[in-house]
Amino acid sequence: MEETKMEEKMIAELKAIIQEYADEELPEVTMDTALTAEFGLNSFELFEIICKIEETYSVTIPDRVLMSFSTVGDVVNYLMDATK
Repeated sequence: MEETKMEEKMIAELKAIIQEYADEELPEVTMDTALTAEFGLNSFELFEIICKIEETYSVTIPDRVLMSFSTVGDVVNYLMDATK
């Protein structure tokens, strides 16, 4: 699958996962969307989202990597590398 299509697919999947925990309908989600500021999620909800992402993509995301995520694009890029 073309890289751009794969990114779009992952963004849609991540949005669906995040939407499960968000109180409101999410706005458009792009590679540049900030993970915490734009979703209004608490740390427990973020932990649950990460667990769901790990389960969905059959990956384990090390804590040091988690701490470096600031945008949806960071997560997508990590997942694309981890699932090659």
